Amino acid sequence: MAFIDFSDAALQALPVNRTFSETPAEPLSRFERRIVELARDDGLATLLPQRKRGWFARLILGPQPPSPMLANEQLEALRRLAVQAWHHGYTLPASVMKEARTAGHSEAKIGAVIDLIGRSRAPFRRLAA
Repeated sequence: MAFIDFSDAALQALPVNRTFSETPAEPLSRFERRIVELARDDGLATLLPQRKRGWFARLILGPQPPSPMLANEQLEALRRLAVQAWHHGYTLPASVMKEARTAGHSEAKIGAVIDLIGRSRAPFRRLAA
């Protein structure tokens, strides 16, 4: 029987110590989380452009209500994404995610919004048969 020296191979097989940050970068700021929370109460009709009321409608219904749209383009894209996610869950249309990407949001931020909403939504209740 011959002796095989494995001491050299053991040093090469050890994993390299990689330094990772202890706290991962937070993809959503407090302000962005607040926008996601406010989008919970918005309906899908808020995503459509608001029509101007005619004079007769203003006479009967009163002045036009304020627009739910946000002035900042990035925050408006985030609000639109959040409204769709609150109503559709994880089955979002691809156009909504594309719109958020073109507004400048990263994949990590889009995923964080969808996951935050998915965890916050009430679980689906099944009817007893």
